[in-house]
Amino acid sequence: MVTPVLLRSFGRSGSTFMMQLLGSHENVLFERAYPFENRYLTYLARVAALTGMAPNNDDGWNHDRLMHNNIKRVGPLPYQNVSAFDKSSMPKTVFSSLWGGFSKSLHCPKNDLPVFYAEKVAHDICALVNQSVYTKNLFLIRDPRDEFLSIKSFNKKRGFNGFGWQENDTDESFALRLCRSRKKFMQTISKIDEKEERRIMVRYEDAIENADKTCVRLSDWLGVQLDAESVQKNAKNFQHHMTSEKVSDSVQRWKKEMNDSLKDVFATELGEEMTALGYEKR
Repeated sequence: MVTPVLLRSFGRSGSTFMMQLLGSHENVLFERAYPFENRYLTYLARVAALTGMAPNNDDGWNHDRLMHNNIKRVGPLPYQNVSAFDKSSMPKTVFSSLWGGFSKSLHCPKNDLPVFYAEKVAHDICALVNQSVYTKNLFLIRDPRDEFLSIKSFNKKRGFNGFGWQENDTDESFALRLCRSRKKFMQTISKIDEKEERRIMVRYEDAIENADKTCVRLSDWLGVQLDAESVQKNAKNFQHHMTSEKVSDSVQRWKKEMNDSLKDVFATELGEEMTALGYEKR
């Protein structure tokens, strides 16, 4: 069975760069199409999760709709009382089966090395996947102040807001919400042991400033040789994705571009978490 590699991060945190690095070896499978967000694994996890949900019947989905051959959407099992099987264990059982079938359908290289499937995943499906099949988890973190600035710049570059930036947001209101949504994630990854087999944490800054060392770490973790040089040579083809003139300029932008009031928000909300991960508090 192909081993999933769950890339667990947030937007504008280097996930596109990391997918390029993972994809520098043929044994790490995913669609090589920018922005590398064909989420096949997430789709299978959503399907599996439906089998454990409570019924939510309406005109579009109910017991009678099961008999129609032109169904375009399905929902949870449309039955209130289930006694023939253990419904609580169904999502794990179904995902394991779906993943086994998906693994057999993948176009795997013909060599003796381990084979992986990498994906930028939705955070909430990770528990189900990890409980169902052997999985590797790559946690990618970026200094949240630089993440904030990159989001703001990328929104401006595209001409519309994304990444949760709402129409009535100010810099301060978005920064506060970003901090509170990152807190638990940062606390969790700060406790990851370097020797763990199924989990690894990579800082965006380390990946950018010392790509070769990061490449060695990830290659050892996976058991296949990744190629940082090929990613660096291809950087010019991703200028449209960048908000700094050079990749190296994307590190510690906050020191020059962020005003003191915003720096205070991050220091107050995430000071301990940033320090634990090796970032300056202020």
